[in-house]
Amino acid sequence: MMNRELITKEGIMYEIINTINTHQFTNKDGNLNQQVLGMYVHENGGDRVLQRDSMLLICKQIEEATIL
Repeated sequence: MMNRELITKEGIMYEIINTINTHQFTNKDGNLNQQVLGMYVHENGGDRVLQRDSMLLICKQIEEATIL
């Protein structure tokens, strides 16, 4: 298994699946194309997008362990 970067946002831990520059999803008017971004996130198995500078972090929430 490959080591992945983890990030915490609002008390929730996420695994960063992929990072991509924001300009990849920017429309001609400068706005982010959220529909295309959403499809990209879904195709890559993510469930959350966070932003760090000009990079979009495609993330998947890490489920809390259940102790049996």
